[in-house]
Amino acid sequence: MKRLTAEQALAAGAAAVTIALTAAAFWLSYEHLHDIASANGLTSARAWAWPGTVDAFIIAGELLILRASLKGAIDGWAIALAASGSLGSIALNVFGVGVGADAMEYVVAAVPPTAALVAFGALMRQVHDALHRIQAAAPAPEPASVTFERAAEQAVAVAALPVPPQPFILDLAPMQPPHPEVCATTPDAGQGSDAVAVLADPDADAELLAAALKVNAAALAKTGRPASLRRLQDELRIGQRRAQRIQPKLPRSA
Repeated sequence: MKRLTAEQALAAGAAAVTIALTAAAFWLSYEHLHDIASANGLTSARAWAWPGTVDAFIIAGELLILRASLKGAIDGWAIALAASGSLGSIALNVFGVGVGADAMEYVVAAVPPTAALVAFGALMRQVHDALHRIQAAAPAPEPASVTFERAAEQAVAVAALPVPPQPFILDLAPMQPPHPEVCATTPDAGQGSDAVAVLADPDADAELLAAALKVNAAALAKTGRPASLRRLQDELRIGQRRAQRIQPKLPRSA
């Protein structure tokens, strides 16, 4: 565990005392303003809420002053809020004592709001110092121009690097001849069923011729003429070109 330095220990102790003093002073001031509100017609929750309409200005103003100081600026509205809340709280606490009271009673009434103002201001000062140290320790971001110049220098350095030459390899190995099936000519799709004749085997041609002879014999017996191309195509279910090749092989008479 990291040990605290003497400066850090003193700062922590001062912060603890300041927080306790601020809480006690605000509580005394708030309680007195609550009693004043109760004595002047406000009851229950309204009597407890009324002091907040005064003391809350002190807290809001001090926080805005802290924010402005971290930016290195002066916020006039923040100062006005803190001053209005502080002066209003002190005035209400003092006048709430009433007329004809002893002087010490006025002093007692004025101490809590005054102490709350000073203690809360001291607490905000310590917070400001702590945040300022954190900001100083953090590395400052580089401007965009510096980042762009650095990236450009890196790109130029990479482009200047030598590129190793790539070896040129000439492959003189003879090419293998293509497979016959790959180079086979595919029949034209427009030829229809006639394209089957290119790949037909002899047995199929013999069977087709025998069937054509039967069709032709039937045509001669019925009409006395050989079978027409249309009849051969319809009964044998072949194309026109195959029918034209088969018809000359058929007898012209019975």
